[in-house]
Amino acid sequence: MGIESKCIMPLPYYEDDQREGVIRTEYKNLESAKWWQEIGIDAVILYSWGAPRYRKIARAIRQANLKLVIHMDSSGDFVGDFPPGTSWWTKVKRHIRTKAEDFFRSGHLKQADVITICPTAAQAISQKLFFGKWVQDKCFPMPCPVSPDCKYEGGEKKDIILCIGRWNDTFQKRPELLQACLDTLYRKGCTAETRIYGTITDTLRAWHNSLPTEISSKIKLEGYTQNHLLRQQYNLAKILLCTSLYESSHIVSAEALCCGCSVVTCNRPVSLCDLHWYTSQRSGTISDKDTAESLADAVISELLLWAQGKRNPHDIAAAWQPHFHADKVFNSIFS
Repeated sequence: MGIESKCIMPLPYYEDDQREGVIRTEYKNLESAKWWQEIGIDAVILYSWGAPRYRKIARAIRQANLKLVIHMDSSGDFVGDFPPGTSWWTKVKRHIRTKAEDFFRSGHLKQADVITICPTAAQAISQKLFFGKWVQDKCFPMPCPVSPDCKYEGGEKKDIILCIGRWNDTFQKRPELLQACLDTLYRKGCTAETRIYGTITDTLRAWHNSLPTEISSKIKLEGYTQNHLLRQQYNLAKILLCTSLYESSHIVSAEALCCGCSVVTCNRPVSLCDLHWYTSQRSGTISDKDTAESLADAVISELLLWAQGKRNPHDIAAAWQPHFHADKVFNSIFS
């Protein structure tokens, strides 16, 4: 089934805007049922994360009798983690504010015919005040759409571990945990190669330079690369390693799964619940503890499963593409 689509965004236009297939309008129109009725569409995918400030847009779409899909790129943890040194009063205020927002977030999400979200996140939200099982009933298991170009090409998988992130974000991405994990991994005798993509900081370079040659030679600091070249790496590698403190959908993991990689991540069932779901269907390993030692052991275990033939890239890609490939997902929803 073919779907004709347009992107709708508020004004102003920008110089580098793509004009074809894009509708720019006054923000107030997005909160008008009459405006939505007049533009001649059947359904809307509202990328709002259920945020309370967009609830009037959701209400206007439903009042216009259009089908509504609300996308929730979320782990279901609306409070989030606090940086070290955060005062108790700041934590209390955020918890209070989040509960107030949840009242309006619930009303926003109730407008949806379908909520595209990770099922583990939907389950977590359903147990919160102001929500309920209806969140799970509306859930379509799609944490984030990725390009259909992210696919397994059928080539031989090699003992390569990919680590991708903005490593200058030390709080969320935890490069120090990555360093400690790799230190431990190679001191345990791992022979796989690790390729690190994204922001390569001075700290990462200094750490890499301090390693013994027999270890540093197995770790490549690749930096930024174009997305189509990254897809080639997904097709070569066996494992995508995530050391984050928290993530919602973690797009690079989704892309890697579609290319037949498995995922290894930390034991953080609340703030990494999406990634924990990604390890289901024989697609990865969760460390026993949220430590460098435990994470290194999880990588070793996952590599062993590959060596034993208990990981199959064709099966991994086939299992996850229907949850991530934009064409497959939205054809399923609208049919």
